[in-house]
Amino acid sequence: MRVDGAPVREVREKVGDRGIVRGVIWCYGQMGAWQSFCMLVGTEEAIMYALDDPEWVHYVLQSLVDKQLRTIGMMHGEVPYDLVEIGGGAGSNTVISPDMHKRFCLPYDRQHVDALHREGFKVVYHLCGGIMKVLDHVVANGSDGLETMTPQSMGGDCDLALANRLVGDKLFFVGGFDQNQGFEHGTPKKVASLVYDFHRACPNGGYICSPSDHFFHGGPANIQAFADAIRDCVY
Repeated sequence: MRVDGAPVREVREKVGDRGIVRGVIWCYGQMGAWQSFCMLVGTEEAIMYALDDPEWVHYVLQSLVDKQLRTIGMMHGEVPYDLVEIGGGAGSNTVISPDMHKRFCLPYDRQHVDALHREGFKVVYHLCGGIMKVLDHVVANGSDGLETMTPQSMGGDCDLALANRLVGDKLFFVGGFDQNQGFEHGTPKKVASLVYDFHRACPNGGYICSPSDHFFHGGPANIQAFADAIRDCVY
C-alpha cells in the first residue's frame, strides 16, 4: 500500500528549484508522539500522566509512533518532500523540562528521524521557541535542522549566535525573524537591520531566514525589504 503523493508532486512541479516543499506525516496536530499525546489529552494532563504513570505514557507514545512508522513506509517513492517536520511545541523547554524531553520525546523522535532518513527525507525538528536547553537532545535525535529560532521578543528563548556556536556544525536553523517588530510595526530600515543581525549570527550559512510564526499583518514595503535584505546575505 502507498499513500497518494499526487498533490505533493503537483506542488513540486510548480515550485521547482525556486523553493522548499515541506510537510508532515499523519499525526494529531504536529508530528511528534509527545505532541500528539498532548493534543489527545491536554498538555497539563499529559505532564501529570507522565509523572504519575510513566510506563503507560511510554506505551501510548510507542503505539502512536508505530502507526506513524507505517505511514512513513507507505510514502516510499511517492511523496517528493524536500523537508519533513517532526516534533512539536509541547516538547519545548518552555513547556517541559529538559529531563522530561529526554525521557518522553527523544526516544520516539529518534525512531521518526531514522525512518524518514531511510526513505531519503531531510528532517527539521520543530519546537515553538523554547530550544536553548534541549539543543543537545535535538542533535541526539538525529534531525538535520531545528526550528523556530524564536527570540525573547516573541516569547522564545533563542540566542541564535550562541546556538550556532554550540550546535551550528550539526544542525541548520529555520526562523527567528520577529514579524511583529518587522513586518507589522517596523520600517524597511528596521526590517533590513533584523535580517542582517541574523546573517552576522550565522555568517557561514546553515540558516533559513523566515518569520518565527504565522503572520497576518505586514506592510508590503516591509516584506519587500525583507526579501531584498536576504539577497544581500551571501557567504
